[in-house]
Amino acid sequence: MEKLDFIKMHGLGNDFVIIDRRQKNILINENIIEKISDRKTGAGCDQIITIDNPKSDITDARITIYNSDGDEAEACGNGTRCVAKILSKEMKKSNIILDSPSGQLLASLNSDGNISVNMGNVRESWSDIPLIKKMDNQNIPIKIDNFSSGFALNIGNPHIVFFGNNIGEIDLSNIGPGIENHNFFPKKTNVEFIEIINHKKIKMRVWERGVGETLACGSGACAAVYAGFKKEIIEKECEVVFKKGSLKIKVNSDHVIMTGPAEISYYGNIQI
Repeated sequence: MEKLDFIKMHGLGNDFVIIDRRQKNILINENIIEKISDRKTGAGCDQIITIDNPKSDITDARITIYNSDGDEAEACGNGTRCVAKILSKEMKKSNIILDSPSGQLLASLNSDGNISVNMGNVRESWSDIPLIKKMDNQNIPIKIDNFSSGFALNIGNPHIVFFGNNIGEIDLSNIGPGIENHNFFPKKTNVEFIEIINHKKIKMRVWERGVGETLACGSGACAAVYAGFKKEIIEKECEVVFKKGSLKIKVNSDHVIMTGPAEISYYGNIQI
């Protein structure tokens, strides 16, 4: 058996096992993902993220994101902040550019220790989200009692956002899988339920595609604020509240910037 070193990190409880493959090629397959992500027998995590050598001199590194079910994800805002924190300290610079499956991501270390990430352009075309057919992406006809129609969009990965009240009472483990795997979404989707506190502050629960309910989701927070701003029910700069803290989201034209903490839980290794 081989020893695999990793760093366990989290952004507001959304947790990751980060594996640096820049010096040593490590094959990540479904068996390894299952072993590492299991919370009883492994390190336990929502996603596994690998750091690889960059594709060009313009970027600092390349990341690949694996959901705990074995599927690859196109984007992960909290995970991007975690990797950026590692590289910022290692490279002794405040700005980090990462290659990701959804394109280049610019991350910046702020003076307060938080990290900002430009998550890139938001796409609303039905084929880019993607949806199974052309429909009004701001009014997806999925009925959830006491919630709005869904607002579907893509911010590196697909999301659908619902606005309503009493999100703490939602049976997310029952509702989430049905929406994630709805036939409207050929590549499945992430699901966000939003409760508005005021025009600059919202609460959120999330069902992540390929993972389940997580304590936080960076790209989901970006999707929620963008959708709320487009619906003219919240401001373009908004705080998104989760169980373990908040993210600050800012909508600039058609792209979104996310700011929040990234914390190292521990350094570890596992036999694979």
